[in-house]
Amino acid sequence: MKTIQKALAAIIIIFVALLNQAMAQDTSVFPKGEIGKNTDNYTGTIWLNELSKPDSIYKFGIAQAVYAPGSKLDWHIHPGGQILLITDGTGYYQEKGKPVQIVHKGDVIKCAPGVEHWHSAAPNSSFAYVAISPSEKGKTIWLKKVTDEEYNSIKPGKASSSNAGVQDTSIFPKGFVAPNTDDYTGTVWLNGLSREDNVFPFSLVQATFAPGSRLRWHVHPNGQILLIMEGTGYYLEKGKPARIVHKGDVIKCTPGVAHTHMAAPNSSFSYIGIESRGIKWLERVTDEEYKSVK
Repeated sequence: MKTIQKALAAIIIIFVALLNQAMAQDTSVFPKGEIGKNTDNYTGTIWLNELSKPDSIYKFGIAQAVYAPGSKLDWHIHPGGQILLITDGTGYYQEKGKPVQIVHKGDVIKCAPGVEHWHSAAPNSSFAYVAISPSEKGKTIWLKKVTDEEYNSIKPGKASSSNAGVQDTSIFPKGFVAPNTDDYTGTVWLNGLSREDNVFPFSLVQATFAPGSRLRWHVHPNGQILLIMEGTGYYLEKGKPARIVHKGDVIKCTPGVAHTHMAAPNSSFSYIGIESRGIKWLERVTDEEYKSVK
């Protein structure tokens, strides 16, 4: 009898471990990538995934960083600044001379150009973010390491478990139903995560589509990058085959090219659009165009 009980207990332990692993995998949007090669610039284990490199059109890079619990970057400076979209876990963010901020999944941080700062995972939590980093003013300037005293002086209290038990897969709130109902069919929610300003010449906007919802054909004069955060959708450019896109995909929309994006009929769909001001709306997507996507 004891042998059977031990075997059952072992099976339960394995099942719970596999279940926890599956749940942990479900929280990620993009693949982890590889362990960062610049090991002199951080402590612990950090994985990096470069989602989009700067180029002649988009003067910023986009990368995901995933931290094992307790891992931390050294003090550093971004000459062009940086925006962090916290996508998982709990971490710390501190600028020189200011108190530490305890940050969580769903937070957005703007790091001003030239400001010395550091960020890390909390001791008992993994931590992940997507970083958008303007590149024209140069690469990251690395400084001294964060000392154990600096790190251990932080008192997170109960904050590090604030996301425990969250069941939905959304990272940022849906926002409000888009007011310009003539620009789309169905239901689309918008959440402005970061506004274009003198430092960051682009906005970050999350769009969430109910199943079957779709935007009109439209043009971004300066292009747009889409980070697909949830669900399955369609991306079409005029004169080209439709592309079926999923959570974890990254799309670069060519400047001046008429295109549209839509949710699949049986799936909600969400992305973060990185774009500058100006959009030209064109004709509606017809039912025939929508239903022709296979």
